[in-house]
Amino acid sequence: IQLPVFQEFIEELLSPPFGGLVAFVKEAEALIERGQAERLRGEEARVTQLIRGFGSSWKSSVESLSQDVMRSFTNFRNGTSIIQGALTQLIQLYHRFHRVLSQPQLRALPARAELINIHHLMVELKKHKPNF
Repeated sequence: IQLPVFQEFIEELLSPPFGGLVAFVKEAEALIERGQAERLRGEEARVTQLIRGFGSSWKSSVESLSQDVMRSFTNFRNGTSIIQGALTQLIQLYHRFHRVLSQPQLRALPARAELINIHHLMVELKKHKPNF
């Protein structure tokens, strides 16, 4: 599979369950880059909803994503590459989310206590890594 097409496909796969998180991270990073991190203060409700939504549904979303990919790709190697790519991208996305939430404007947000530890997420996602 060609890399740009592969990357686009993975983004499409992650979009239904994690699209809100992707959009927020991209918007927040752009604000931070432009020196407008102050505008993140108005996002507390949205961020709280994203934290809680991710916490309650990420496992089932990853499970269903894995099953869909393995059902759709009869070539096991392609299917496993796609799952690997999606899980890697999800970890990177969640790490970026953590980084955005460490900004002074969001650091005191009570819902931060509900964030899933990145190491725990990585350990759990490894369980979904298909074996050859």
